Amino acid sequence: MLTTEAIVERCPLFQDMSAAERSAVFSLLESVTYTAGETILREGKAVRMLWIIRRGQCEVVKKTKTGVEQRLAILEQGAVFGEMSFFHPAPHSASIRTLDAVEVLRLTLEEFKQLEEVHPSAAHRIVTNTVTVLVGRLRRMDEWVRDLLETPEAAGHREEWQEFRAKLYSEWLK
Repeated sequence: MLTTEAIVERCPLFQDMSAAERSAVFSLLESVTYTAGETILREGKAVRMLWIIRRGQCEVVKKTKTGVEQRLAILEQGAVFGEMSFFHPAPHSASIRTLDAVEVLRLTLEEFKQLEEVHPSAAHRIVTNTVTVLVGRLRRMDEWVRDLLETPEAAGHREEWQEFRAKLYSEWLK
């Protein structure tokens, strides 16, 4: 199990936070434990919380068009999840399932709004750090797609990808 200091060191949400900001956030976090094989978040459902893995590992799984689950990632101690639905009210894009006994620290949207009132700089830092996490994931996804499109098998999808990207940066943001 990660100590408070180790969480601060490993978890991107706490980067560049002052001791007072960290203390304000930690005072609102709730510890919850799960056994191996439990689903914490279910794809298609909406729960507005941020989770930090304190102990154990989780997998991120998403259903394909045929209904088969595909593993997207394994999350280790210090990882954050739930941020997309936390800041944008929408159903979860994937499920999070425990691989072993897991302890998470979670922050509800209501607690975050309380943090905004009593310690706005801590809330601002969480938002800023979450944006940094999401930008890093988007960059890695862009690199992965670029590499995939360079393969001979993907030649027929290059135009489709360009159209998707054009919509992503223009039409969908309106």
